[in-house]
Amino acid sequence: WVIIMVAGASNSVNLTDGLDGLAVGSSMMVFGAYTLVGIWQNNQYCVNTPGPRCYNEIRDPLDLAVVTAALTGACFGFLWWNASPARIIMGDTGSLSLGGAMAGLAILTRTELLLVIFGGLFAVITMSVILQVGYFKLTKGKRLFRMAPLQHHFELLGWAEVTIVIRFWIICGICVATGLGLFYAEWVLGV
Repeated sequence: WVIIMVAGASNSVNLTDGLDGLAVGSSMMVFGAYTLVGIWQNNQYCVNTPGPRCYNEIRDPLDLAVVTAALTGACFGFLWWNASPARIIMGDTGSLSLGGAMAGLAILTRTELLLVIFGGLFAVITMSVILQVGYFKLTKGKRLFRMAPLQHHFELLGWAEVTIVIRFWIICGICVATGLGLFYAEWVLGV
């Protein structure tokens, strides 16, 4: 399960890294969410009086929050130079490591399924590639999208690169807000 998560998250971020600032801006939001998750888990850490609403199975949640805050800040600093027109690019090494870090944080905070919601944009872009390849093979050469990953489909439709990036950031922000709401609701409702 861990290998699938790390490989999936790494490749999802790598597929997203096709437009200036898209992957790093979206990653910044996800890491920001994991910072809040780590802080929340630290505040609910009950060593002396364990109860149903305690996160005792998470080791050192505040340390994880510090690491994710550092990753958020690193993404923010990198975004300054990676926003359109990019003066520096991440490449495969950067995007694969960001995805691996996301998977690692999900595993360490025990929020593996929440990563799919936090990284909903990454999941949609990855699914666009899977659907494109599957449809192409089933129909013997027809395409579902003009080009995959999805952000390039919108480029070929005539959308400006900055428009695509900002709209995808909005989608990512909605996914992150939904994930944080579900994370908090799970604790409040105890489900």
